[in-house]
Amino acid sequence: LMGNKVHPKVWFACFLALVGLYILSNSGAGGFSIKFTGGDLCSLGSAFCWSYYIYRMSAWGQYFDETRSQFVKNIMLASMYAIWMCISMVVSDISLWEGWRDPISWLLLFYSALGPCTIADIIQQKAQGAVSAAESNVILSLEPVFTAILGLILLGEMLSWEEVIGGGLIIAASVLASV
Repeated sequence: LMGNKVHPKVWFACFLALVGLYILSNSGAGGFSIKFTGGDLCSLGSAFCWSYYIYRMSAWGQYFDETRSQFVKNIMLASMYAIWMCISMVVSDISLWEGWRDPISWLLLFYSALGPCTIADIIQQKAQGAVSAAESNVILSLEPVFTAILGLILLGEMLSWEEVIGGGLIIAASVLASV
């Protein structure tokens, strides 16, 4: 990893988090399968891109102002998403966003982009100056665990035993990687 030595326990934690994520993502699917669909491959590609972003952020994030970096990132992403939406509206009869004419939807979108997302990204960039990219990746794999916990608390969704086991493995991996 570009001169950064990754401790064997972090590699084990990465494997443990991957197994936990696999169990978590296969819950409710009627058993476990190894069959990959196009959506699975897109998700893996997305995970690779996100991991690479975290890796690069650890390498150069400390040299740039967090607020400006996130501003540039958000403008770039918003531009790419807008282009994608416009192309899909021209090429396909299927709209990617049915509520695009609703001003409340736009307000909610801007709030989520400028509020929680930007604040979280700024904090993440700041923290990655002190934590290695490998450890950051494992710790950030807790996102689906937090999603499941918030679903339980806010929406009253019940967790299956697979979700509890998968989430537990991801939590264990995060603790292992950070100690």
